[in-house]
Amino acid sequence: MIVVRDRWRNASRARNIGAAVARGSVFCFIDDDAAFNFSELYDYIKKSLDNLNVFYWSDAPHILIVSSEVYFRAGGYDERHPLRGAEAVEIRERLKSLGYELRMLDISLKHLRDTWDKKHALSANKSLTWTYITYHYLPLRKVLWRKHPVELVRRWLWALEWMLVRRHMKRSIFYR
Repeated sequence: MIVVRDRWRNASRARNIGAAVARGSVFCFIDDDAAFNFSELYDYIKKSLDNLNVFYWSDAPHILIVSSEVYFRAGGYDERHPLRGAEAVEIRERLKSLGYELRMLDISLKHLRDTWDKKHALSANKSLTWTYITYHYLPLRKVLWRKHPVELVRRWLWALEWMLVRRHMKRSIFYR
């Protein structure tokens, strides 16, 4: 088990650094505010040893179980996203676009705390907008046109920021 303290205010970077020093053949990334039955989770970790074309996923709290080979091939978590939000959705969509099969974790999970506030919601919406643009996860025009005019302008600015600046930044410490 490797625990990385997030000194960069970037969960993606902390996860990538943990993966860089890990020696196992399967990685299991778990949010620090997750409560679960370890034996149930361990069964999924053993299953992922048998099938490298599958990754296991839970949204909230975020849990990802993936083989180390697949993780490094995908390039790790995208560090361009702010401190929390869409980095988890982004890696899920990237793994799916590379042809790996998504399977949801079917274990009892609980979030221990809810630290979501307006500042984090805005940051997450910005990151999700970037993910939508990159992976066409949802048609962006549907997302943009349903909002209040101020929200519409904000999302267009985020899209412009992504196209002009962010997508050209280094994606992760594993960037080739």
